[in-house]
Amino acid sequence: MKRIIPPDMVQILKKEFSGLSDEVNIKLITRKGENDKFSEFAVGLMREINEISPLIRVEYLDENSDEAEVRKDILSPILLISPEKYRIEFFGTPMGEEGRSLISAIVMASLGKGMLKDSSVSRLSELDKEREVLVFVSPTCPYCPQQVIYAVSAAIERPERISVKVVEIYEQRALAEQYHVGSVPQTVINGNITSIGSQPEEAFIDSLFSGAPVEMKLPEAKDEVIKRDILVIGAGPAGLTAAIYAERAGLRTVVLEKGNIGGQVALTPVVENYPGYTRIPGKTLMDMMAQQALQYTEISQGEEVVDIAKKADVFEVKTTSSRYEVRGVIIATGAKHRKLGVPGEERLFGRGVSYCATCDGYFFKDGKKVIMVGGGNSAVTEALYLESIGVDVTLVHRRDTLRAEKRLRDNLMERKIPVLLNTVVEEIIGKEMVKGVRLKDLKEDRIYTMDIDGVFIAIGYEPVNEVAKKLGLELDSDGYIKVDERQRTSMPGVYAAGDVTGGIKQIVTAVGQGSVAALTAFEDLTSPYWKGKGDMF
Repeated sequence: MKRIIPPDMVQILKKEFSGLSDEVNIKLITRKGENDKFSEFAVGLMREINEISPLIRVEYLDENSDEAEVRKDILSPILLISPEKYRIEFFGTPMGEEGRSLISAIVMASLGKGMLKDSSVSRLSELDKEREVLVFVSPTCPYCPQQVIYAVSAAIERPERISVKVVEIYEQRALAEQYHVGSVPQTVINGNITSIGSQPEEAFIDSLFSGAPVEMKLPEAKDEVIKRDILVIGAGPAGLTAAIYAERAGLRTVVLEKGNIGGQVALTPVVENYPGYTRIPGKTLMDMMAQQALQYTEISQGEEVVDIAKKADVFEVKTTSSRYEVRGVIIATGAKHRKLGVPGEERLFGRGVSYCATCDGYFFKDGKKVIMVGGGNSAVTEALYLESIGVDVTLVHRRDTLRAEKRLRDNLMERKIPVLLNTVVEEIIGKEMVKGVRLKDLKEDRIYTMDIDGVFIAIGYEPVNEVAKKLGLELDSDGYIKVDERQRTSMPGVYAAGDVTGGIKQIVTAVGQGSVAALTAFEDLTSPYWKGKGDMF
């Protein structure tokens, strides 16, 4: 019988579980005739996990168990993690990215300690209300595990106050529809939707207290100031490469990433143009880069710059959790998805409107009808991905030809994915979820309505330039940071690399610019070019 966990992963899990302390009892509930293929997978997965460590014990329960009766409205499989101590449940098979969440939950349950910062644990000690947390996830969402880890950590730190249910949106469609989930991760606390998308740790903790969406607050001043040579802002390919090269040059660095490590590449289903790999998932490629970077430097995920200023020969930086003093800054914040700007887009975001096919496509994989808006490489790649997992997708592009590479266009034709050229979206229709779109045929000057379940948008990017604006750097007319051939910006000691500088938005370009920025920073800090030489621009 073919095993679920490959041999190399078994060795990784053996190492991961070698640090377990207390026994972890897991109860797996399955019911015959209900999500049978997922239940069979869950049983097989848990048997193999059970074999890896003697401290993991799995009890298999059927529909006649008391635990199943209490949860009769939830489709199986259902996993209960150390239910004698904690209220942590997984509704649905922990496949793909959620396998990571399950392993983390097992480790934390054994150690009796979460993965939160000391300041968050201290705050949680003050929580005096019951909190039921639902985190809606999908197996293909790279953002989801971090949100799950925050929630599970909180439930372990305050088991008497906090319960957590990790809900897989495809297997638990009724529950997902109850909360109008169309994008993941989505977090619900005591019945209130508190966030769509991943949150910084501080924001998640705040939402536990408020039970409602929160905005980030400026951190209180700390006595300790962390001193480094280089601060890298952004952990995409440019930022990770810059950190590797800076550290190897002898510069002490730290990398801050407010969102997902890997940036946009981590959300790319398949990368086929990165040298050395004929075909590799974007998430896998970025995981490899991140692991290499971690051998050299610290990466602080979920930490965002809220204030930055140059004082004499150093930069003083305040983030959502720390204060830094650095000699140089490399900005690699990348770019974010451009929006259509049509009625219904903002209101229905997370309810059928999405900018991430990898994250949210799984919800539509049983033949639901969606459109992918765009005509470049990203749009076509994501349309191909959606079709490959069983989504009924139509590509909509405003021009008369697609801008994507020939190979991608050929794949589109081979797979017979419908393409509407000379067509724009006028409005996204729906009350609580997307139900349709109003389209305009530019050639025939005709407006018509199409019934659909989802709208995916990939029409290009706009720079994430907030840090650049705080520093007063020179930007071009589109908001991208101006740099010279050595990645220097208009301010001495500040460099920029990757998509935030505009130009060709490719992984290899970002990697190259990241290395140049780091090496230039090393040369400049050794022999400052700005002393007595005037401005760059």
